[in-house]
Amino acid sequence: MRYFCSPDDDDFDFFDDSDSGDEQDEFEDEEEFEEDEFVEEEDDEEEDGDSGDELPEVDERAFGSVEDFPNADEEDFEDDEGDWSEDDYAESATNLFGEHPFFGDTLTTQLADNGYRAFTEPGFASQFEQLAPGAAETVHLFERDGRLHAFGFLPMAALALLQARYTGIDWSPIEVSVPGMGGERAETRPLPEPFASAVVRDAVDLRPYATPVADQRQTSRCSAFAWTHATEMSHGILQANVPRLSANYTMLQFQQMQGDARSYRYAYTGGDGTVGGPEPGQVLAQEGTCQQRLWPDDAPEPMASEQFLASDAAQHRLPARPWPIAIDDVKRALSAGCPVHLAMNTGPRFSEIGRDGIVNAAEAASGQHGRHAMLVVGYSGNYYVVKNSWGSDWGDGGYCYIPKKVLMDSDAEFVAVLLDRKQS
Repeated sequence: MRYFCSPDDDDFDFFDDSDSGDEQDEFEDEEEFEEDEFVEEEDDEEEDGDSGDELPEVDERAFGSVEDFPNADEEDFEDDEGDWSEDDYAESATNLFGEHPFFGDTLTTQLADNGYRAFTEPGFASQFEQLAPGAAETVHLFERDGRLHAFGFLPMAALALLQARYTGIDWSPIEVSVPGMGGERAETRPLPEPFASAVVRDAVDLRPYATPVADQRQTSRCSAFAWTHATEMSHGILQANVPRLSANYTMLQFQQMQGDARSYRYAYTGGDGTVGGPEPGQVLAQEGTCQQRLWPDDAPEPMASEQFLASDAAQHRLPARPWPIAIDDVKRALSAGCPVHLAMNTGPRFSEIGRDGIVNAAEAASGQHGRHAMLVVGYSGNYYVVKNSWGSDWGDGGYCYIPKKVLMDSDAEFVAVLLDRKQS
């Protein structure tokens, strides 16, 4: 993958990452976390689409052109309006990503380099399918050191069934998708000015503004991680230092908004997932989320009182308006310097992604295998750069490249994070 701006550039790093959030020491006094006195801002609500805000100032290195891809040509950057074939995508992937050191990699080749051998006994697949329909398509067994290990992804309920039945298999590498929450989808809206007037670039890469990839583990917190990552990135794009933030507290607030909150530990598991649409983002725009060190990603319970968490969260609000958009506006939002929250159906090909991060355009995303939320942070031609929350060992350092065709076929829902410079 060609980077337009290096994530290692010291002068292109707006985040305070001195505290990774992995520490789980108990704190004797909440005063240890006290920061400058927080002053509640007056509400300055304006009519939707009539804010008149200027676009965020994004470093020009985040934008690319055809010339940045020596093996590609203008045809690779022509928008797919539904007429691109799988062969067109395969050729374009070679032109755009062929220089990637792991181009053409698969889950099988990646694991083979780590001493795993594919285990293809058909009896397991048929039994998996009987117990959890669809599981045989997204679960892949590998053998190492005399033990079977399962890779791929499953909805939480299906994973629980298989874990209980096949106790001799190591299920820890399995990732988790979520069932659809149901309900009506938010109606998409045209982008407001000045976002609607942004010039669509050939390529956009906002990854240098991103915090490190997180790992939601075997929980249903994917949307909480995506929205938390969006909040961190938004502050970075607006050139405001921000600490790592807590996806757990974000999840707790989402459950409180949905009316299904039970306990801290239930928030940590993600429960039944998060509703779609702009409402989750609006919660963060209004309430914010606390620092990750107050409630680390892998801690079932917070390190401070809920009152203290709420006070800290108010200092880390999402400086943006969540705005549901159609797929044809995703590139324009990204060209305006705004990430986009994505929720999509997942399919078998998603479980086979290798170290090049490329999703095969033959994806059959029916929804049988659950849905998953991530954050779109760029694109090259018709391949969208997506930040996941399955750890940095997954895909291309935690990222993947999803063809527009896959998104069009996956019942995808997009919510643009329209940055507000006045809120930074």
